[in-house]
Amino acid sequence: MITAYLVGDAQLLQRLRALPDAINSRLLRGITQLGIELQRHVQQDKLSGQVLRSRTGSLRSSIGLRVDQSGGAVTASVFTDSRYAGAQEYGFTGTISVRASLRRIRDAFGRPIAEKTISVRAYDRRIDLPERSFLRSARADMAPVIREEVGAALAEAISQ
Repeated sequence: MITAYLVGDAQLLQRLRALPDAINSRLLRGITQLGIELQRHVQQDKLSGQVLRSRTGSLRSSIGLRVDQSGGAVTASVFTDSRYAGAQEYGFTGTISVRASLRRIRDAFGRPIAEKTISVRAYDRRIDLPERSFLRSARADMAPVIREEVGAALAEAISQ
């Protein structure tokens, strides 16, 4: 008869019980860092001339980051709350209504004149804005880095 004894089973069980917390903690740090890098990539590279060339000041400052940890999942969301971000990201073709406004004219043909207030009537304008993906293309650019970092975070958490 051969008899075998398992030594260290209590330590093994303790290690296995601690593994989910270690993985979750390491993933939280890794995903947070990746979210910050993605936000920086969108603000610096995508909005500074590669994708969108003009009128990006308010769009750049509206890029935000949110990290959520719930139900065993860790997510980092890079988003914008700008009114016109959707049209810039996905494009827009259609008619918009421009409301009535008052315009003040202070010069004509490059020369100063007495100020005049002119009423501009409401009108409809046709717009064809091409798709200029800045959020989706930044995520696609960073996809290999994201895969690598998540794999490294998991490997580090398991090896400790």
